[in-house]
Amino acid sequence: MKRSLIFLLSICYTVFLNGQVTIIGHSEFNTAPLINTTIVIKQDGAVKETLNTKTKSDFTLKLTFDKNYQIYFSNPKYQTLFLEVKTDDIPKEKQDINMVHELNVPFVLKTDEDIDTNAFKKPFCKIFFDGKSKMISDTAYTNKFNRSILKNKPLTYETNVANANVEIPVILAGRICLNKNEKLPVVNQVITILDKNGKVLKTTATNRFGAFAFTDVKASEVYKIKLNTKDAETASAKFTLFNSTKINISEAKPANGGCEWVLKPEELKNIANNQYVSNIGGKLVLASGQQKKFFANKTVYLCNKHNTIVKKTTSNVLGAFVFEDLRPDDTYFIGVDTKEVGTGEKLDFLNKDDNYVKYLDTIAGTRRSLKINTSYNDLFNSISISDDEMKMNVSAKLYGDQNNKPLEKVKIILLNENYLVIDSVLTDDLGAFKFKYLPFLKRFYLSANNSDNTFDAFKNILVYTLDDKLVKVITNEKGKRFLYKPIDAEINKIKDIELDDPWLDLMTNKKPKKTSNTIIENILFETNKTDLLPQAQEVLNKVILVLNTNKTIKIEISAHTDSKGTDADNLKLSQLRAKTALAYITAAGIDADRIISIGYGEGKLLNKCKDNVPCSEIEHAQNRRVEFKILEN
Repeated sequence: MKRSLIFLLSICYTVFLNGQVTIIGHSEFNTAPLINTTIVIKQDGAVKETLNTKTKSDFTLKLTFDKNYQIYFSNPKYQTLFLEVKTDDIPKEKQDINMVHELNVPFVLKTDEDIDTNAFKKPFCKIFFDGKSKMISDTAYTNKFNRSILKNKPLTYETNVANANVEIPVILAGRICLNKNEKLPVVNQVITILDKNGKVLKTTATNRFGAFAFTDVKASEVYKIKLNTKDAETASAKFTLFNSTKINISEAKPANGGCEWVLKPEELKNIANNQYVSNIGGKLVLASGQQKKFFANKTVYLCNKHNTIVKKTTSNVLGAFVFEDLRPDDTYFIGVDTKEVGTGEKLDFLNKDDNYVKYLDTIAGTRRSLKINTSYNDLFNSISISDDEMKMNVSAKLYGDQNNKPLEKVKIILLNENYLVIDSVLTDDLGAFKFKYLPFLKRFYLSANNSDNTFDAFKNILVYTLDDKLVKVITNEKGKRFLYKPIDAEINKIKDIELDDPWLDLMTNKKPKKTSNTIIENILFETNKTDLLPQAQEVLNKVILVLNTNKTIKIEISAHTDSKGTDADNLKLSQLRAKTALAYITAAGIDADRIISIGYGEGKLLNKCKDNVPCSEIEHAQNRRVEFKILEN
């Protein structure tokens, strides 16, 4: 309806008015209409007109030719914005045309901690004559402005304190595992910090990989950390406390329902990390009745508590996505465009292990969202992702001096922050390169040899994204190798991340890698039963998609149990479970000749937990698994 009215208005202006520029706008906050906006029109710096939209969000501005305008938009709770309209270069012969331009004025809250207020010293939009018959927006400038308003780094507790005697709060962050083994995390267990008198200062819980974080803590009050877990009483293992950078802090033996670590000053210092952030991720599945499909290759948004978009990514072919650098004890929204979810459909959110978490149940503006609080609650813990569970792609284009001089067939080397070589690749004829599916790094460098003096012909090396956005101009030093050390803001432009999933490699490669031809999945069954639980079905749906996509592979399904129960019962149970998985896959149309099913019972334990060997439940759970061995046809 709104667009129809705008079309009619444009016709009326053309018929009844002399030539002018008409701006038809819509004030909004998070795509929702915003009323009571004050608009100040300045003409070459002098105030020409002031108006207020009152109970409306829409407005119409009429501007004459031969002038330049700065138009300011203000609203009590929101950051003031302004735009520039340039009409002084429109030829006289074009000034009998009525030029109608429409735009949205996207307000943000003054109190939004993710917004860099310094960015608003510049116009949020520039409008100019296209040289033919209409006014247009400088979209490249607008996109750059939108990127500039977000702070590049997450907030920390390292704020300026006027009184030097005031203690700055810290974040205490770490991870708890068994026997120094990071593959045996202590999951979803209550953890507290206490003072010398035994008073509980803070309480939280470990997440799915044993990590925890306490925010707003006065380090001088902290005496010890306590882990509460019933399983600790029967476990023979030691519990290891790591800091957030995987440094071993201390070990403790279980006693009295848990473990305690009395922290020395140096240990407390190592756990304190005011830069600590976390990652979340999972998979989106679109469900309609009994039908399900992966929410693949769609835009997924991460918004802050004000519903301002702070990050966005694209889900992969399995509907998976990941976001990094979330602050602890904060509120976020994970969202998708509402138009992507049809009537009668719901969008399910599964975690990395394919467990159902929740569906996206909130409508916020033009997005369907799920509210997440990063306070280490059950929901957040289930979707937390460690750095080890992420992969990264790094891509860019390199030019010499100008973007019409691509640096082709140059060997680019990717280095970690210790200057160790991670991978290398050649640029193509357009100067483009891409490192795909590499281990995740927070920081990395790009380098290239200059042995043949390829770079010496240029004064500057230009780094662009693959979609032709300038990232960096690097001054070239003749005779020296090329070395680019991107800062955080630049890293985010040339790096994208995705959730690690061994099945992804089989979606893109015809032949399996010999080094990774066995995939272990946590396919769950009810105790002593063979019925597939919903999580197991989600895993097998992924396997079905891979087998349908890659016709060159066969798989061997092997089911394994722990050592509880008799050898014979465990063997029979595992054989039946393997056959259940096979039946589910073949029911989807996969040729049974491509699948072998085997049950090994407790014959292939992954650890020491044989009969009569005391083990924790965490250690027993490691042996209850289904393995998929990838075979070539």
